[in-house]
Amino acid sequence: MSGDGEGSEPLEDSHALATVELLGSLAYGQLRSFAATAQTIPLAPDTAVADALVAWADEELHRYQRLRDHLDDRTQLVTAVMERQRGYFDDFFDRAPLQDWFGTCVFFALGLPIAADFIRAVAPALDDESAAVVRATLERQELQDAALEELRRQLVDDAARERARQLTADLLGRALTGFQGVMANTDALKVLLAADLHEGETGEQRVKRLALEVLEGHRRRVVELGLEDLDDVT
Repeated sequence: MSGDGEGSEPLEDSHALATVELLGSLAYGQLRSFAATAQTIPLAPDTAVADALVAWADEELHRYQRLRDHLDDRTQLVTAVMERQRGYFDDFFDRAPLQDWFGTCVFFALGLPIAADFIRAVAPALDDESAAVVRATLERQELQDAALEELRRQLVDDAARERARQLTADLLGRALTGFQGVMANTDALKVLLAADLHEGETGEQRVKRLALEVLEGHRRRVVELGLEDLDDVT
């Protein structure tokens, strides 16, 4: 399904194709999330945290496998569908701040939740089985909470807070750039969200509303950490 507006598939077929595209994107994103979690194990401050990261990486792998298996039930072109949006995810994950423990905590506490908010917002547009599989990828709350608590402990001075702001701004910028790239490359989201349009709202406007909802959730997490003032968000 391309973004050129061509084609005249029945509504059910268009929705099915859009679902496959979304599942492929999420599956590859989940694969990179697993790889990122495993990559951070040597950065852990002690063996107890490293051991927890091993368990979390294993859970991320199983979430990927569940997504991939579900995608395999929907299409014979699993890897081709995953490959389609690969570049956008690679750009996000390849430049994630995973060189030290501080950056890792920022990524897990404020980077991955951006994707979780997106998944949470889109899941209702899917069929029940796909929605259940997709929502299962949100079950990393323990990891995010642990990273958030650790990040709070590390925000001990203005220098640490400023670095967190810079890393967070970069993560958000890359996430939005990737989102815009995907939207230019496929109309899958417009198809999936067509049933949730406000009166007079176009598909493009609905997708933008989704992006704003995700942005609002991110900014509120930043406010809770004391990295922005509430007045800057409302």
